[in-house]
Amino acid sequence: MPAHFAIFWISWVILGAGSWIFYSKASYETKKNAHPFIVIGMGIIFVAFAGWATHTNLPWYFVLFLALILYLNIRNTQFCPQCNATIYGRFTRSDFCPKCGTQLR
Repeated sequence: MPAHFAIFWISWVILGAGSWIFYSKASYETKKNAHPFIVIGMGIIFVAFAGWATHTNLPWYFVLFLALILYLNIRNTQFCPQCNATIYGRFTRSDFCPKCGTQLR
């Protein structure tokens, strides 16, 4: 296994565990304020790893599609102010929290 491949997977496992802890333990306000920065930061790290693995031979549409995915992630992820749940919308935003039924803003 190439070294850059192992570093990539180990890094994503650590980032994934940190994200899981953050999104399950952080307060509503912290999640709401930090989520866009976390998503953009993860996107930058992913592009950096992809550029490193391909020796900066990434096609332009790779970055375009990644930007679209990041935008949809930021737009469709919501947080419940009542029960502190993280709600991941697929293609639309939810009107109510599936955990407690509170109307979302």
